[in-house]
Amino acid sequence: MTHLQSAAEFSETVPFSLFEGDLVTRIFQRLGMGSYRVWDLVKRSLYLIAITWIPLALLAIVSDVHWTKPPGQNFFLDFAAYGQLLLGLPIFLIAERVIDWQTREAARCFLTTGVVQPGEAVRLVRINWQLKQLRRQTWPDLVCVAVAYGLTAAWMIPEMYNDRLTWHAMEQSGNRQLLTWPGLWEAAFVGPLTTYWWLRWTVKTGLWTWYLYEISRLRLNLVPSHPDKTGGIGFLSDTQTKFGLVILAYGISYVAPTILYKLNFEGATIGVVSVWGYAAGFIIGAPLLFTLPLFMFTTQLYQAKARALEVFQERSMERALAFEEKWLKACSSGHYELMSGSDLAGLNALNQVYAHIHAMRVVPFDVRSFSELVGSALGPMVPLLPYLVDLPEPWLKALEEGKKLLH
Repeated sequence: MTHLQSAAEFSETVPFSLFEGDLVTRIFQRLGMGSYRVWDLVKRSLYLIAITWIPLALLAIVSDVHWTKPPGQNFFLDFAAYGQLLLGLPIFLIAERVIDWQTREAARCFLTTGVVQPGEAVRLVRINWQLKQLRRQTWPDLVCVAVAYGLTAAWMIPEMYNDRLTWHAMEQSGNRQLLTWPGLWEAAFVGPLTTYWWLRWTVKTGLWTWYLYEISRLRLNLVPSHPDKTGGIGFLSDTQTKFGLVILAYGISYVAPTILYKLNFEGATIGVVSVWGYAAGFIIGAPLLFTLPLFMFTTQLYQAKARALEVFQERSMERALAFEEKWLKACSSGHYELMSGSDLAGLNALNQVYAHIHAMRVVPFDVRSFSELVGSALGPMVPLLPYLVDLPEPWLKALEEGKKLLH
């Protein structure tokens, strides 16, 4: 039995996963919605909405911070509430299912396709075991919770001392404003929960990046003539692309609402650096965040490509000289029966392989995949279109009708 076979069998007892057995998964399992089946994802989404947006809406009605109040003081006109709670959290849940499956497949491909050399397979299983230990630890979640409360306090407390009334803080008491009932629920639970959720994804992204780093340190069996033009690890491109769902969810939850708040309630314009700079930084930075880790494989890919080109250059020269000698001799002597179509076909095949190797990428990523990540970052920016271009009249009417419904 080879090292690869034994490692593959042992890996079944140490399955790769970024989420299995972590704190959130254990909580959902106790609530009876621990799988990634569609119905369980629906129940998870409804559960999160039931403990976040619905209590805020009810408390907003009780506290009179609803449709009778102007923008900013009306909870039902808060872009962030809709983006974070009704769209962002469900998309994060969908992303968890998609990315868990895709990263599992990538880990399986490393082990079963021969990319990892047989002598390194045991080390690969050990990396999977280390990842299992890391994802089951509770302290990263506790740190995320603590940071989430700190970040929530950092933007909630100033609202109690500025002159701008919001649905979070309105009632006057001396030189400061008291939190409303929905503001209290936002500060005590909803704000920390939504912040924790993206911080948790930061940890998961860090774990996946660590895993790729450890894999990149193994001796990989990269084949320059592989059809994926990436030595056989082209599957990483598809895996990284799936993280576009995380980019989309974060953009909907935080980036777009923040920009819209500045434009609608703070009187900022699209030309202000804090507006266009924030948007541009997200559109450029978020895709790069999931692309740069793949450069860890560049050294081995470049070396494999260079070695293959050197060998094929030598073989191509030998084949080309033999071909020309045989065919030119046949033409000059008139013995055309010496000519063979297989010789020409063989030379063409060699040329094609050489061209394929020459086009090999030294980063396991392609333009299509990067474009998809950029598209995920651009998606949340769609509501900003009216501030950038003159939309057709039907589109403007549709937006106006939407605003009326919110009022």
